[in-house]
Amino acid sequence: MLKKKQNVRNRYTTTPLAEVMVADEEFIDMVGQPRRELERELALNYNLEQVVADLVDNSIDAGAENVWVIYNEEEYNNRNSFFVAVIDDGKGIPDNKISSVMDFGAPREYDELELGKFGVGMKSSSLSQAREVTLLSKTEGSSINLRRLSSEVVIEKDAWTLIPKLRDHMHTEAISLAKRSIAELESGSAVVLEDMHKLKHRIGDGERESYLTDEYGHIKDYLGLVFERYIEGTALQRENGSKEFRKVNIFFNGKSEAHKIEKLDPFLREMKDGTSTGTLSKTIPMTLDDGNKIHKIELNIWITPNDTDRGQDYDARMKNAARDSGISELQGIYFYRNERLIDFPGWKKIVKHEPHATCVRWEMHFPPSLDDIFQLDPSKREIQLPRILFDQMTKISRTAFKWHMDDSKSINHRARAKIRQGGKDKPQTIAPPSTPPATPSPTPGATTGSTGSTGTPSKPDAWSARALTKVSIKKLEGSITGHLFVSERTDGDSLQITLNTKHGLYKAFIDAMKKE
Repeated sequence: MLKKKQNVRNRYTTTPLAEVMVADEEFIDMVGQPRRELERELALNYNLEQVVADLVDNSIDAGAENVWVIYNEEEYNNRNSFFVAVIDDGKGIPDNKISSVMDFGAPREYDELELGKFGVGMKSSSLSQAREVTLLSKTEGSSINLRRLSSEVVIEKDAWTLIPKLRDHMHTEAISLAKRSIAELESGSAVVLEDMHKLKHRIGDGERESYLTDEYGHIKDYLGLVFERYIEGTALQRENGSKEFRKVNIFFNGKSEAHKIEKLDPFLREMKDGTSTGTLSKTIPMTLDDGNKIHKIELNIWITPNDTDRGQDYDARMKNAARDSGISELQGIYFYRNERLIDFPGWKKIVKHEPHATCVRWEMHFPPSLDDIFQLDPSKREIQLPRILFDQMTKISRTAFKWHMDDSKSINHRARAKIRQGGKDKPQTIAPPSTPPATPSPTPGATTGSTGSTGTPSKPDAWSARALTKVSIKKLEGSITGHLFVSERTDGDSLQITLNTKHGLYKAFIDAMKKE
């Protein structure tokens, strides 16, 4: 009989003699390869803005009201390098939990309203951009604790290990900045990404300033889009129906109001103003049976204003958020989990991408209890649409509606978007007055109108050209770098002007108007 190896574990059953003995099971320990596994983590395909969003998720889950994102250059190991630090004023991490937070997939219970899920996102996404990941944290009344996941140490030891103290060359400008920032707070955390191995290849030796400006735009507008509801302030709903309010300020490379990231609404809900050229929407209820419960899920179909009415910097910000996708590519379905944008854009094969559907975007929210049904991946970047919803949404895509009081007939969303995109929306018409204005008698020798010698035209000029008699001003929270005048359009006899309230001259303009 062959001897069993020492690394084989046996499990024996204790059954009565009358019963059949169950065969032994063998368990063979697997040998890990930390160096090779590290190579895999470093090669994962995250964009930098997605990594930063993962870190902001953790800050929001920690109850932070303010999050500061710092992206800058430093000297690391005697060479120029980049770092990213995400610092928050959340509750911090207790001393006895800080190591497990940095471990891959350490067991932990997640609250249903949290944005975290698998316990691997922060580490995996961070390593995809940085070889060195440092977590610093303190709770109220405690001192700062530190853990570092260092590629240098993993390769040296050929083991997944954390270090609680930094080596001499690891005391960098980024670490000093993080320590100073947390010291000023009652509680909080900072994650510092250093030795950013992908950025140095992407930037090269070209125009660094231009590249960094582009990268700053991608990060700011992506965060403004993904966390739009949190920046605005939102109520999260639990399965039992109770609600909790969340609001967070996110700052980029500074702490002043000018450094605050502006929200970016993909549906332009603020422009749903009742006019024929404002944002249009339809809400359609759907149901999803997960085998235990029937869930009610709403699908919101949005048709945005066309490019001339959306605002001067809106399309640029949306393209920035999607890392320079064309504006036409931003049509499709936007999926939210706990009010955080997860997956966008694209149609999930419900309909085909068409250039004339640029103005169409669908909105769907699902609760964390349906993570398995939607097959949410560990990166929290993609879902798979359940077949039962796919079938319902395919039917909805062909359904005709009346979208606005000026629509002459019911049409589906793509036909309506084509009208909107082509600028063919017409303001509501105004009937001519029932009594035509008095017309003076023609002077001798004057030319008569088309009706003969009466001198009264068959259609007075005052009727054929509708006069604008009113001015209405609409306010829109735009960007501090955007234009003061966002848009100008007519609606019946009214001229509607939309002003950017974030512009530096907005208050001065309003004050000047009041003095007139």
